[in-house]
Amino acid sequence: MLSTRIRAYIAATHFPQALTMVLLTTISSWALGQQRFVLIFVFIAVAAGQASIGWVNDRQDAKFDSALNRAEKPLVGDSLQPADLVRPIQIASALTVIFSFLAAGWIGGLAHILAVASAQTYNLYLARTTWSWLPYAVSFGLLTVFVTQSSSLELWPSWQLVLIAICVGVIAHVFNALPDMQRDKQSNLGGLVVALGKPKSLAVATVLAVVILWLLLDLWLTR
Repeated sequence: MLSTRIRAYIAATHFPQALTMVLLTTISSWALGQQRFVLIFVFIAVAAGQASIGWVNDRQDAKFDSALNRAEKPLVGDSLQPADLVRPIQIASALTVIFSFLAAGWIGGLAHILAVASAQTYNLYLARTTWSWLPYAVSFGLLTVFVTQSSSLELWPSWQLVLIAICVGVIAHVFNALPDMQRDKQSNLGGLVVALGKPKSLAVATVLAVVILWLLLDLWLTR
């Protein structure tokens, strides 16, 4: 069995969300034709990137989480201390840079590095502002470049695919923030969902879902 400390490190990556992104990008690269060992590079690059994002997020929110007594958070209690995440963040960030370039070349690799940097901008600066949606939009949009370039350096995402990814990113942000909306509001913590409230946030997500369906239809009709 994994030790309590290792489980805490894994939990601090925001494991369900991180695993979803790792599987989504790796499977997408495979579906677009990549069947070589490059898939391993894709897997490592995204896993390292997602780990660094989750660890920075938990380290940044450690004081808020402790004040709210969020016992489910690894940095609340004795499992981990914020300082324990510094070296893992550094290692994960280095692996992200190296394997992003190995997986998708200079352009695709840079796109993934910028996607991770955008997510870190959310963690460090924009999470508690009404611009909290923007890093999600940027990161998901850039991931389409990374995935297509990891499949072939001659392959580029269509504008419809990029817009679909952007819409998916904003929807993901809405549904990621909704469970904590009341808690954040009571603690005077900002964010788009807190500013809009639940009904308007769901309305935004619905509109974006309709846009995604329209773009998918456009892709189908023009293929």
